[in-house]
Amino acid sequence: MDTRLSGRKTWSTLVALLLAGLLMVGIAPARSDARERYGRRMQMVGLTNQDRSEHNRSPLAFAAALSRYAKEHSREMAHKGYIYHSTGQQLLDALGGYDWSLGGENVGVAESLDSLESAFMASKDHRENILRSSFDHVAVGIVKSKDSVWVTVIFYG
Repeated sequence: MDTRLSGRKTWSTLVALLLAGLLMVGIAPARSDARERYGRRMQMVGLTNQDRSEHNRSPLAFAAALSRYAKEHSREMAHKGYIYHSTGQQLLDALGGYDWSLGGENVGVAESLDSLESAFMASKDHRENILRSSFDHVAVGIVKSKDSVWVTVIFYG
């Protein structure tokens, strides 16, 4: 075997391994961030379903695709610096591809998801959305900005 060919293979292998390592380092934080964002959404769904369970309500199924709309709404609120509900038409458009007859929305900002869920349960209208028996699905959009989480929760059934 020609040593020049062997040296080229070794060099090519080292370059390939180095590139693969660099790619993994670049991808790992993105995957970690995605897991964290998904984890926050699942935490909020869990808190909501825990409150429902304590009041003998069925758990809500997570609507991942609709959560993209909810996240965009949360992002807009964080950018503007205040909370506001989607318009009726925005919710109709967002729910357009789903089988539903009733929808609702909770929005808020807090330092933690636990404190926000507590605030929702302390508010008559928000509590009604959380505990409404006719809701069977939930979408959650969360944006972390500085020391706050901006949250949009969409219910439908």
